[in-house]
Amino acid sequence: MKEVTRIAAIIIQNKSLLLVKGADKYKEYWTPGGKVKEGESDLDCLQRELSEEINVKVVSSKFFGEYVSPSAYDAGVIYRSRAYLAEIEGKIVPGNEIKGFVWMSRKEFDSNKYPLIPATRDRLVPDLIKKGLF
Repeated sequence: MKEVTRIAAIIIQNKSLLLVKGADKYKEYWTPGGKVKEGESDLDCLQRELSEEINVKVVSSKFFGEYVSPSAYDAGVIYRSRAYLAEIEGKIVPGNEIKGFVWMSRKEFDSNKYPLIPATRDRLVPDLIKKGLF
């Protein structure tokens, strides 16, 4: 199995969680972020990915947790995702890799309004709820 390190941004505003949806082959939403480049720190990756994906700047971040799970799209790939609570500035404008975004409320999560990748649906969001953040 190939392991890939991914940095994820947990962005919560007005009690809603920011989720993005990738290009055409992707059906589910996930937290913004992406793969760490060689020699890149987590925070440098977080800033680069949020700039590329949604055209915003990270103004603060705090480590939240690490999640290991199989890729929802690539057989034989395991993602090691390090998630950071992030504060951002700037207007969200999806980049080329992103088809769209939503601000998901707790009610929308509970009613399964948006399809989420399993790691977000089954682990990340429940952890946010347990810690009283969502």
